[in-house]
Amino acid sequence: MNLKLKASGKALFLLSMAAIVLPLMFSAGCARVVNRTAERKIRDILPIYLGPAKVWRAHVDNPPLRTIQGRLSKITIDGEDVQLHNQITCRYLHIVMNNVDIDPLQRKLKSVGRTTFQVVLDQNSLNQYIRSNPLPPDQRIGIRMIGARKGVLILYLNYLLLGKEIPFTVTATPMLTSPTTLEMEPDRMTVEGLHIPLPASWLRYLAKYVNHAFDFSSLPFPVYLNQFTVDRNRIELSGSADVMASMNAMMDQRR
Repeated sequence: MNLKLKASGKALFLLSMAAIVLPLMFSAGCARVVNRTAERKIRDILPIYLGPAKVWRAHVDNPPLRTIQGRLSKITIDGEDVQLHNQITCRYLHIVMNNVDIDPLQRKLKSVGRTTFQVVLDQNSLNQYIRSNPLPPDQRIGIRMIGARKGVLILYLNYLLLGKEIPFTVTATPMLTSPTTLEMEPDRMTVEGLHIPLPASWLRYLAKYVNHAFDFSSLPFPVYLNQFTVDRNRIELSGSADVMASMNAMMDQRR
């Protein structure tokens, strides 16, 4: 009888200690330790999943017990100078994933709620793009620079005529033409500084060349652009994304 009492007393003591210690373990400081571990794992896969960047940041805002269970209410990802699909450098990328449910044993996403993103491109990014992807040398048009002003993009070009380069500009109002592309359309272009008519085929060629930088259909996950703004020296695009299938495929490949 005494042994039973001692045993039950010991169990009660352990339970009471657990009731005291466990909340302390998951206090604010320890909660950050748990979430920081999750953030580090997220940062580790971002260069593989999205591309290299100058800086990747991840923030998990979640109770620690739910983090251990793989149930994350909100993940915020920020990247600076992100090389999107090896084509154009995104100055800033902001992604928010809500209600993420992960299977810790299988290392798979079970479900992901609403995922939103914001991309900022500046005119330096656009000019890096045209320097890395110059027009063919047999073209009689050369692009010196791309600029951005409120509502419009400006192409500063040279036209080769009789061995002489004539500078001129093309102003274009971009528009969303699909959930994945922002495009300049030839019939919305204004040519200034050129006293001879520019063939419509050249305008179409220029539009196709520049539009390639704004094509997000080759990202590793489907995106749905719903808003954009063009302002001085920068372009901002925002929308939603579906990341679950592509991220699970990447995790399968890494196993």
